[in-house]
Amino acid sequence: MKWNIGDLSGTDAQVKTNIGKQLRTFVEQYLDKQRFALFQVWPYTVRAPQPSKSEFENDSNTYITITKALRQWAQSHDCQYTEVFRLQGANCGKTTLVKDIAVPDERTALRIAGRECASRYRITRRRLRCLREEFNASDEAVVKVIRKLDDATDLDFDLVRQAVHYFAEHDASGMSPRAVPIPGFSTKWLGGKSSERRKAICLLLGRDALDFKERPGEIRLRYLDPAHRGYPDLYVTEPWSNADCAGFDYAVIVENKDTYQEMPEIENGLCIFGNGRAANRIATLLPWIADIPHVVYWGDMDADGLEILSEVRESGIDCESLFMDVESCTRYERFGTAYTPKGERLKLRNPAEVPGLREDERALYESLCSGEGVNYLRIEQERIPIVDAVERLRAFGFPVAG
Repeated sequence: MKWNIGDLSGTDAQVKTNIGKQLRTFVEQYLDKQRFALFQVWPYTVRAPQPSKSEFENDSNTYITITKALRQWAQSHDCQYTEVFRLQGANCGKTTLVKDIAVPDERTALRIAGRECASRYRITRRRLRCLREEFNASDEAVVKVIRKLDDATDLDFDLVRQAVHYFAEHDASGMSPRAVPIPGFSTKWLGGKSSERRKAICLLLGRDALDFKERPGEIRLRYLDPAHRGYPDLYVTEPWSNADCAGFDYAVIVENKDTYQEMPEIENGLCIFGNGRAANRIATLLPWIADIPHVVYWGDMDADGLEILSEVRESGIDCESLFMDVESCTRYERFGTAYTPKGERLKLRNPAEVPGLREDERALYESLCSGEGVNYLRIEQERIPIVDAVERLRAFGFPVAG
């Protein structure tokens, strides 16, 4: 808790308004901490701003005005306060300042808080009581579930509860998650293995997993070789050792679908759709990729894309990178973006271990994590003209048609 003293000056009315705003913020911050607590702590005490001796002597009127506003606020919100005596100059006697204000209980705090904070608090506490009463799960598990479902709608929260009862009474092991016959549920509701809904259900059941038969991971690829023009795309879900393209000389791994579809013909070449971190499956599903002499990986110029490049190399695929270095970032900076597809601002991050990156790639990765030396944190692959990619591939010795 830290007061913004700069806002506590001006007319009595201005000081009173700003005192109220800051105190409400302090109470809301405390409520947000308490909403997940199994055993709450009340009263909540706010220490009033205390001037040093010199500050008080130089500007006693401001602190007297602040104290007046603090008293009025405490009295109007049914809060107790304590006071402390301060000397006001050598011959001016004692002055009383408010030392701290105590918000006595939850009900008082909720009256002080804004509507949004109070609603968020009530929803969390109601859910916490509901799960503790309804399921024989540990308090620790219940709190974890409440946190995981913090952004869930009331409908989703109720569906999680229904799902827990269903799996407690029915054995769904070996089934596809979309085939589980929970009445009234969408087939996609359970999501993938890492979905917060599944994790919440497992925590309340005391299980590690729901033992579904998961949909196998897949890799999509297509022939670039002119002799195979017209062949359909291939979808590989199990290790494919006897592929007729295992003897090809060139492979381009790309992150995004538009680039995958636009890649031109390359003699004895193929294009693999990495689709983000699904690229980590390539070495397992296409074991012969390690024997192709010329492999290029091309992903987004962002921290995620460079981490994927590192992981692809760590999986055993020796590849060059395309447009994933400092020079390329500078060249195509005009195509950069500061936002995610959902309109949220891209965030800085701490660099991860990326042993698969080479020197220039690592330099770009660290800049994109820290924001230093770059104006944008992402340049998406599709923004780079395919003709530029053709030029770069030819420089790598790829026999690109046209």
